[in-house]
Amino acid sequence: MKRASYGIDAPGAVRANIVLGVVFAVIAAAGFKLNVIPAWAIIGAASFAALCFFYAAVMLWSSLVGKKRVCERLVAALALDGHEQVLDAGCGRGLALIACAKKLTTGKAVGIDLWAAKDQSNNNPEATWANAAAEGVTDRVVVKTGDITKLPFSDASFDAIISMIVIHNIPSRSARDGALREFVRVLKPGGRMIIFDLMHTSRYAEVLREAGLKVEVLSRVLLWLLPCRALLAQKPV
Repeated sequence: MKRASYGIDAPGAVRANIVLGVVFAVIAAAGFKLNVIPAWAIIGAASFAALCFFYAAVMLWSSLVGKKRVCERLVAALALDGHEQVLDAGCGRGLALIACAKKLTTGKAVGIDLWAAKDQSNNNPEATWANAAAEGVTDRVVVKTGDITKLPFSDASFDAIISMIVIHNIPSRSARDGALREFVRVLKPGGRMIIFDLMHTSRYAEVLREAGLKVEVLSRVLLWLLPCRALLAQKPV
């Protein structure tokens, strides 16, 4: 059986750094060999190439290793007992969705996304289903296409919600706030929500508290060389 593959985040940025690294490495090598540019320019080109390769490596590690480690901790913090209805808002290729599904017995994990390829490589529902099949959880997973700012679910539909590195992709503050209020709307009283993101998390906490939820910072971690935070919020009964 094929192994699950959860893709690369911001693949365009990874490619751009690799291409720039190659270009400036070639410039540095040619300048050194042909002695056609000053030494300071050679050193500068070589240094910039190294920086590009370094950041590309950081981005790849964050997508392929670091994010998986964070996901394991976040799903553990949801403390699922197996019977919940869980929403992964912006599920992509299913990393958190499938991690939650593995904790379920009679429950279901529902993933929803608009499948933007710029945010994650090969981002489509077929890839998510293939990963669910590889992990043996297709019977506990539902995959939908939809906008997290206008969730197609009834009020109080979910016992738990998880959203990883998604909301910052929404361009306007008002739309990001709207997505958070949608999460609150579809979360059952007493339900728990975990949001992990690399920007705007202070505002997320503010919006959730205004909606009446108890919010705490669950963890801080450096991914993509950015200070990411995880928020744990609980809706009052």
